[in-house]
Amino acid sequence: MAIESTLWRFGYCKSLGVGWARRLLSGRVASMGVIVFTNQKGGPGKSTLTVLYAHWLAEKRGERVAVVDLDSQRNSSKTLQAFSGGIPSAALFDAAEIAVPAASAGSVALFAGSRSLVDLERARPDVVIPAFRQHMAALASRFDTCVIDTPPALGLRMSAALIAATHVACPIELEEYSIDGVTDMLKTVFGVRQKYNPQLKLAGIIANRFNAHSARQRQALADLLTHYERFVIPAKISTRSAIPEALAAGVPVWRLAKTSAREASLEVLRVFELLHQRIVATEVVEVA
Repeated sequence: MAIESTLWRFGYCKSLGVGWARRLLSGRVASMGVIVFTNQKGGPGKSTLTVLYAHWLAEKRGERVAVVDLDSQRNSSKTLQAFSGGIPSAALFDAAEIAVPAASAGSVALFAGSRSLVDLERARPDVVIPAFRQHMAALASRFDTCVIDTPPALGLRMSAALIAATHVACPIELEEYSIDGVTDMLKTVFGVRQKYNPQLKLAGIIANRFNAHSARQRQALADLLTHYERFVIPAKISTRSAIPEALAAGVPVWRLAKTSAREASLEVLRVFELLHQRIVATEVVEVA
């Protein structure tokens, strides 16, 4: 199993023992939803969806939203730099206490990424993963939802995010799509749920940057539905110039003052409504 072999390689399970590690790392992070946008391959638009979903939660649902950028490429941080509270995401892996200001309804607070995040891949998991979970638990008193952008490869940072998460959303770009790639990601998610975090739920696979004029992408979407229909969000986000234009302007696409943004907005908002419905549905089942 990919996730377990990764933690064994880092010496995490060796130093703590698998059973003790499971007891420490499983369980819910208070009442705060922790949504991870992840994929084990670069280019599916996970940073774009992280940013847009955070805006959607804040603007459309009035939530207090934390965004944690664990990707050293820092795309989410560059877009949300105006929302930075000055606390880097790397600090969440340190045992030192962090003073996080209270957040207001309908707000976004960024824990920005940095190039130094790559150094965490050489850190001791038995130290930094519990520290990360403890900080996530502390954030629950300040925020309703935490949205995490992960690096595009399985390692300590992605493992920590999945171990702390309540839900996972997996965006895929059909131009890059392969059954093997999706299968590997699902194995990682379900492996974490089985071994380390029984609260983890797969919120859905999101078909992103879809080109309806591409026969290859239409076939890829059909193949995806054939193999994983129950996991796929029944809506897609097309390749539209309005989305990167809006992000470059520092606003979500539904606030971009251009006619071309209308169709993009409808697609994005529909996907997020369906994603949220799935998240709420799994929470209701959990409570019941």
